[in-house]
Amino acid sequence: NLYGSESVNIISDSRKLVTTVNLELETKEFEQTMSGIEGKVQELGGYIESMDTYNGSSYTGGRSARYSDMKIRIPAPRLREFMNTVSSAGNIIRRNDSVEDVTLSYVDMESRRDTLRTEQSRLLEFLDKADSVETVIALEERLSEVRYQLESMESRLRTLDNLVEYSTVSLNITEVRELTPGEEQTVGE
Repeated sequence: NLYGSESVNIISDSRKLVTTVNLELETKEFEQTMSGIEGKVQELGGYIESMDTYNGSSYTGGRSARYSDMKIRIPAPRLREFMNTVSSAGNIIRRNDSVEDVTLSYVDMESRRDTLRTEQSRLLEFLDKADSVETVIALEERLSEVRYQLESMESRLRTLDNLVEYSTVSLNITEVRELTPGEEQTVGE
C-alpha cells in the first residue's frame, strides 16, 4: 500500500485515549451520597486512588460543611454509567472533561521497546561468543544500559495502558443546606 492507509486504519481502530473528568458536586445527604458513589465504584470494577474527607467541626459553635475530594479510576467502557450515577447523586455545579489521544506516542514507545528487545537479544548472542575479557565487559555494560532502558520503557507503557483502560474522575463532594439553583433555560435551549 503506497500511502500507508492500512496502518492508519489500524491506529484509528485502536486509539489510545486518556479520559479525565473533573466534577464538583453538592449534596444535602452527605453520607448517602458518599456511600452510593463508593458502592458504584466497586460495582463497576473501579477503585478509589485517593480520598481526603473532612467530617466537619462543631468546635467553634457552628457546624462547618463536610466535604470529600476523591480521585476515582473507572474502567473506561463504564465511565458513562458511573457519570449517570454521580449525576443522580447530587447537584453537579461544575464539570470539565478532557480526552488526550496518546496513540502516536504509544506506538513510538512500542517501537522503541521492540528495538531495545532486539538489541538485547543480539548482545546476549555476542556475549556467548565473546573471546576476550574486554569484550565481555563492554558487552555487559551495554547490556545493562539496554535492560535499564527497556524496563523504563515497559513501565511507561504499563502506566499509559492503565490511564487508557481506567478513566480518571476527580470528584469534589460538598455538603450544603440548599442546592445551588440551576440556570433558567429558555424554550430554545
